[in-house]
Amino acid sequence: MRILAHPVGATSRERSIIERGLQSFAASTCIRFHRRTNQRDFVNIQSRSGCYSFVGRQGNGQVVSLDRRGCVYHQIVQHELLHALGFNHEQTRSDRDQHVRLRFAFDKINSNNLGTPYDYNSVMQYGRYAFSSNRQPTIVPIPNSNVPIGRSTQMSPNDILRVNRLYRCRQELDEPTVMFGDIAVETGLQNADPCTSRGCKWVKYSDGNVYVPYVISNQYSSRERSIIERGLQSFAASTCIRFTRRTRQRDFVNIQSRSGCYSFVGRRGNGQVVSLARRGCVYHQIVQHELLHALGFNHEQTRSDRDQHVRILYQNVIQGQQHNFRKIATNNLGTPYDYNSVMHYGRYAFSRNRQPTIVPIPNSNVAIGRATQMSRNDILRINRLYRCRRSG
Repeated sequence: MRILAHPVGATSRERSIIERGLQSFAASTCIRFHRRTNQRDFVNIQSRSGCYSFVGRQGNGQVVSLDRRGCVYHQIVQHELLHALGFNHEQTRSDRDQHVRLRFAFDKINSNNLGTPYDYNSVMQYGRYAFSSNRQPTIVPIPNSNVPIGRSTQMSPNDILRVNRLYRCRQELDEPTVMFGDIAVETGLQNADPCTSRGCKWVKYSDGNVYVPYVISNQYSSRERSIIERGLQSFAASTCIRFTRRTRQRDFVNIQSRSGCYSFVGRRGNGQVVSLARRGCVYHQIVQHELLHALGFNHEQTRSDRDQHVRILYQNVIQGQQHNFRKIATNNLGTPYDYNSVMHYGRYAFSRNRQPTIVPIPNSNVAIGRATQMSRNDILRINRLYRCRRSG
């Protein structure tokens, strides 16, 4: 998809902000805003009175107004461009009455929600005091009225997913649903997932090693590829797992830069995606974390015995994200709960109010979620699950 953009009348700094907003779509969608030459239909970005845009393609030079007095900010640029691409405000969704209570006459639209949930973090969500005449809220989240809204500084994962679904971008045609923070599940789970007893482990060969073929997308720079390769090869130093470059194998790990950091759990067949987005995921510990998912392991705080070791403070969790803290009937492989596991979330994971969501017990001061590499228990679990000779 190519959209002609024609920003006019801006200073070099303002133009840079607008250009950054235009180009931000290319990183995670198939939308490509590019400079107009002689095309008939284009987006005409001007500084008029206020911030506004038509919804969808209107033909000829349709105005997107980014008033120099208050509209030239990254999130506002993205917001108005999303209108131009065909999207409405979050609080006008057809299902909005289940999620917000309105004290202003915001129209409700029979919207196509594209199979995505209501998103308080959407860049299209108005703030609590939008159009208020008396400094009282006009939009109140329900059932938890304290959920932050209208504070997004950039498109949310759901905003990106909707663009990709509406325009049927190739990278999203088979995009999975992501649960538990970074675990991909087919649309329709460290400690071994229950699936490992039903055939989702990778095959062990007669030489005692487990060979997992992989492909790395050419999206990455040489430095990023080096970090990913180091993460892949780190398993060979202390386990029988051998990540090897794919030749013709049917089943393999397909490492790509998609929307965020995620992986399926265990062997799924064919080319299963491990997403390591270039923006924020290409770090040694994250590479190991996602590969452990692909080998069949879940997050530490989802262990079947987690309630003896951590307390989950659901009152601090972002509304709609509570599912990320579900407990799973894991096979713990005779290993203890490990606060130092590379699979353990941090204290403030999915926090809505900068308060902890995971607190260790009985000692609440124990550090969690700070691992920079696999712990001894992470390694021991791999060796026990795959019956490596060095399992101990």
